[in-house]
Amino acid sequence: MADITYNQIISTLEKKQYSRIYLLMGEEPFYIDQITNYIENNIIAPENRDFNQIVLYGKETDVAEILANVREYPFGSPFRLVIVKEAKELKNIELLKSYAENPIDSAILVLAHKYGKAKKSLVDPIAKNGTVFTSDPIKDYKIAEWIEKETPNYQLKIKSTEARLLAEHIGNDLSRIHNEFQKLQIVLPPGSEITQSVIEDHIGINKEYNFFELNNAFGERNIPQIYKITYFFANHQKEFHLIAIINSLNLFFTKLMTYHLTPDKGTETLKKIFGENRNPKIQNFIIQTNVRYAQQYSLTQLKKIIALLSEYDLKAKGVDSNTPSDELLKELIYKILH
Repeated sequence: MADITYNQIISTLEKKQYSRIYLLMGEEPFYIDQITNYIENNIIAPENRDFNQIVLYGKETDVAEILANVREYPFGSPFRLVIVKEAKELKNIELLKSYAENPIDSAILVLAHKYGKAKKSLVDPIAKNGTVFTSDPIKDYKIAEWIEKETPNYQLKIKSTEARLLAEHIGNDLSRIHNEFQKLQIVLPPGSEITQSVIEDHIGINKEYNFFELNNAFGERNIPQIYKITYFFANHQKEFHLIAIINSLNLFFTKLMTYHLTPDKGTETLKKIFGENRNPKIQNFIIQTNVRYAQQYSLTQLKKIIALLSEYDLKAKGVDSNTPSDELLKELIYKILH
């Protein structure tokens, strides 16, 4: 079976249409974890798992042990399920190629290969005789759109502004977004809307002091607001880590610099730079606002800012600096503004 999407693979699993071997690989761990958890909790009946289901870890096992477990005959179940987590850490994983070329019918082997892709020599036979799923990271500019699309799956609703707020604050950490939505399912009735107040009360993103508002303040060159948010962040370092602040600012200013460097200023290009939204009015607002922000800065200024962010990212990680994070933040913001 060829490479398929997350929804397709879950659909086949729900229909009990199983492959004999699965390779789940890629840099985005969220979907790999979701598929692995579904397989682990649904294929083998609970009463049969002791004899027919085993979870191994790449760092702690080897190919010989994996194959020994796969070839063991199932007891009271049509399949034996062998899940290898952290498969990227498995030494000599390519030795599974011969098994992938001829997997046995009485076993299901799952290779959860997070944070990287397997070699083509292993991928090809699994694609031919099983299922290959590739989980690529969602681009930063598409996170807000992803949040809007995924929210109904949690029986909740969200508007574009709130989705962008979450995207700016959390970034493309899909697992954290999933965990936050699960928490909201506990406290909100089905069909509830995720408002700014809900976000502030239950996710901990202050509607006045957050990454999104700091970026907007820089876009407007609103210096009093920039300093106001900066000092709030400096006094709440547990919630607002310096590295996360720098990452958010770097993404914001990189978009503005990309605008300056891109000859094509057409709508489709600007969507890719500033983020896409299915609502045409909101899309126009996003583009117009960010173009206005970009025009507040020259290319020379933006290059200087990006260099400063790179310098302070290293300092925040302890490279050639032992200055406290709150002081580093204040220094950085002052230098950006001057």
